[in-house]
Amino acid sequence: MESTARDPQLPDAATERRFPTSRSLAWIEAVLLVYFGLRLLFLAASISPYVPPDEVTHFGICRIFSRVLFLPDNSPASYQYGLVTNVPWLYYWIMGKLLHLNFFGISDLLFLRLLNIPLAFGTIYYALRMLRLFSEDRPARILLLAAMTNTMMFSFLSASVSYDNLTNLLAAMAVYYLLAFFRKGRGNLLALSVLCQLAGCLAKLTLLPLVPILGILLVIHEARSLRTVPPALTGWFRNSGWRGMTLAAGIAVGLVLNVRLYGGNYYRFGTLAPGSLQVLPLEQALKYRLAARAYIFDRLKEGGISLDQAHRMTSIIKHPGDRESADYMIDNYAEAKAGRLKTMGLAEYFPLWVGRMAAGIFGIFGHLAIANEWPTIAPIAFLELLSLIAIVVRWRPREEGAIPAYLATIAGAYGFFLMYEVNYLDYLDSKAFYTSLQGRYIFPVIGPLYVLTSYYLLRLFRRTGGRMAVLWMAVFIYVLCDFPFFWANVSPEWYGRP
Repeated sequence: MESTARDPQLPDAATERRFPTSRSLAWIEAVLLVYFGLRLLFLAASISPYVPPDEVTHFGICRIFSRVLFLPDNSPASYQYGLVTNVPWLYYWIMGKLLHLNFFGISDLLFLRLLNIPLAFGTIYYALRMLRLFSEDRPARILLLAAMTNTMMFSFLSASVSYDNLTNLLAAMAVYYLLAFFRKGRGNLLALSVLCQLAGCLAKLTLLPLVPILGILLVIHEARSLRTVPPALTGWFRNSGWRGMTLAAGIAVGLVLNVRLYGGNYYRFGTLAPGSLQVLPLEQALKYRLAARAYIFDRLKEGGISLDQAHRMTSIIKHPGDRESADYMIDNYAEAKAGRLKTMGLAEYFPLWVGRMAAGIFGIFGHLAIANEWPTIAPIAFLELLSLIAIVVRWRPREEGAIPAYLATIAGAYGFFLMYEVNYLDYLDSKAFYTSLQGRYIFPVIGPLYVLTSYYLLRLFRRTGGRMAVLWMAVFIYVLCDFPFFWANVSPEWYGRP
């Protein structure tokens, strides 16, 4: 199970004489991390709870989970938030239990926001570890850290109550431990990756596609010795004492809980992720804003109600943003059905998808939005274009080993699944381009994406002067396009005591 990739080069005396030295690297990393932390504290303490995506829902479900020992049942207190059963629950369970530790005289919402911040730091930590699996390039570490800590939607989400934060961390851990297993061949690393994958599937449905991607990579990498993997793991579990037994127990529990959740859903409802309308009586299900939107839209498509009736029915959706979204979907569908709106093919859809995703990654899409679009997105677009060129011209698998190829496969496969299976097929069904198209949905693979772009962008130029110029230009662009851009576009309605 040993990888043929060469080990990362350790710093030598010559490296220590070049910038950045170990000391200067530590200072730069500390400054970037402190700056990131202070911004997250500011956002957590000042942003209205009605702005971050679905935060009111996530917070409400966390409070419901805090009142029970394990899993709650659907009840009048939960109907407005959708399902609390038949859904991934790990984030809510953890946060619900941690709510009992709020002895600090602050609101429960602010307390949970503060607890989400370490999850973001953990995601960044594992992204840095991914890079170090194949390179000790210090300028690349600086650029990777600057990119991770200055991506506006990632920063904004990290200071909010959202299951995305735990999902992103578990995804980064699962990827790192699998690739570390490829390099080092230690059974505990593979076991940790499996455990993180199982935990991630209990945190959010969107981590399910990552599991087969990582599984296929495992089969490909271990093709010659695949038969030896199970006995090797069994031997490791048997000989590694209490650590191995703990990991084995965690994997067994995670597997049982996933089978209970997703297998139970499929057995009872014929789908892995049933909606409120499938689980609850209609009157109760319609108290949840997204279920109400889906019900109205489906009845319109089936011909059960007219266009005017559909618009009148949206009055049951109390949240103004979701009511506006429902009206947009209704009008858009009517335009398409009348032949006044052309349905885009995949070739037309893809570049628009890229632009919208970028607007929501380097901007903010919540219940209020700061979309980073042309021309303000131009500096980021320039960096990503340079990175793509660098990957094409500087790709050297014989020098760097297989890790960059695996990172590219993970990010590319997950991104394609998101684009086609989630966004494009939803567009074909609803004819609404903006529905379910959020930049944050790519964040489970933000680590692999930024590791590749940071490493190869700095390899575009061979000379030290060129590399340093590109490094500081990129750092400046990332920093400028996060908090300064937010500060220049935010309005008073964004603020409110959490």
